[in-house]
Amino acid sequence: MSSSFVRLKILLVDDDVGCLESLENLLELDGHEISTATRGQEAVALARELREQKREPELSILDYHVPDLTGLETYELLSQELPGLGAIFITGDASGGLEERVLSAGGLALVRKPLDSGRIRGAVNVFQRRWVAGYEDDSEETFLD
Repeated sequence: MSSSFVRLKILLVDDDVGCLESLENLLELDGHEISTATRGQEAVALARELREQKREPELSILDYHVPDLTGLETYELLSQELPGLGAIFITGDASGGLEERVLSAGGLALVRKPLDSGRIRGAVNVFQRRWVAGYEDDSEETFLD
């Protein structure tokens, strides 16, 4: 980790427990603090709890398809609890138009499954640079897979 490294608090949401654990391990190795949920409503309840504990995440990484809500619906509810929360979406869905929906909802990135650690790290790094800069750069840098 470089001297410019900033530890992020990240909320991971994915119903695929294997994928969730892999992401958690990868991002913890990178020095980030991770919270996890396997359903959208669980993520919203966890976000409230983290906010009350003054440990609210700066970034969410959400599976586009979880059993109770879509990733976009989950992000909309999370954003109400945690204004300013960043979002990276992950999906195994190959259908077209997802990128546009993710970006129009305020997402930074859509990363396709199977997940590649370099792509996930790249998307997190883009968010981290924007977050550290306080979003002063309006270049709207995105990371699409």
